Amino acid sequence: MPRWHCSAVTNSTEARPVAARSRVPTRVRCKQARLVPTVQAVLDRGSAATRREVVLGALSLVSSAWSLAWPQTAASFSLPQNFDFSHLLPPEPVAFPRKVLDQRFAVLLLRSTYDAVDALDFIAMDQFQIQFWKTRQAEYEPYLLQYSPIRVRQGDLTDPLYFDFISFAQYSTVGTIIPKGLQVFKEYCEDCPDQSKTVRRDATFKDNAALPAQVALRTGDFIYDGLRNGFREETFPGTPEPLTASQSALVPERVQKLLSVFVDRGFAIKAQVTTENTAANKLDRGGAFTVRMEAPANLWGVGALQSRQALMVDAVDAMTVQAYLRASGFASDYTLQRSSTAIEQRWSFQPMARQA
Repeated sequence: MPRWHCSAVTNSTEARPVAARSRVPTRVRCKQARLVPTVQAVLDRGSAATRREVVLGALSLVSSAWSLAWPQTAASFSLPQNFDFSHLLPPEPVAFPRKVLDQRFAVLLLRSTYDAVDALDFIAMDQFQIQFWKTRQAEYEPYLLQYSPIRVRQGDLTDPLYFDFISFAQYSTVGTIIPKGLQVFKEYCEDCPDQSKTVRRDATFKDNAALPAQVALRTGDFIYDGLRNGFREETFPGTPEPLTASQSALVPERVQKLLSVFVDRGFAIKAQVTTENTAANKLDRGGAFTVRMEAPANLWGVGALQSRQALMVDAVDAMTVQAYLRASGFASDYTLQRSSTAIEQRWSFQPMARQA
């Protein structure tokens, strides 16, 4: 989770009249800080109870800084007695074995996100690679420390420990870059005369706030297309063809088949789709279902990104389900709930509105 150092700073008042000095506001200045190794180790390897104490200590420091900055409001700054900050804590390391991933399938997942970012033109891809490298460099040692003495096979996408990390790092990078997305920029171009080209973002997506949904949409579309039509001479038998909007009753069954491809390729130990009984199900106008992915390859990464309140999480399996539903003529929405062993998705879907 982000670590910050905060201190109260009083504005200089030397040139102000004495009467005005008492009204000069005090500011709190915060900057991201490197933690000393012992504190870093507690956060990355300590028990949940120990890490909870560290977080409470940090909240206490923030409260003290608040009191210095705004003493008139300090009395009203207090945490509720039952304040739940568990979602702010980094996840525990995955303490059980997960399936070995298929190499080509793992590449498809990561490449689809990269291609989605590239297609939306909000950063030069050479710059994205630099930022991605910086994220990996900053995050890798703490990650290794969590799993020590278990060995993470660096660079091996079939290793679920390494895939979990690299997928997390990719989405951490994307989430950091999106708020600063560019409209026009120079990008490296090997075949261009000066080895650069000017890129302009599609005006349809000029608002950076729209980018997370678009990245997720395109990532899902690229993955589903790769599963359905092949990726780098690899085929993925069992991938279901799209339904029609009149076949909503078949959606849970087909989503089960789609996620079985993920299981067969090592992304999870098990995928279970359960139909929810709703009025929409009975009227064949959409419906709801639940997906439970047991021991998925993104289990740690989703938790880590959630704990940091990141702009996006690497729920690439859910993005693919949403792409399948979209190809079948359904609009959909879902929520994620993570436990220490599984990720549960709660889905609702309905036929898309027809274009006039």
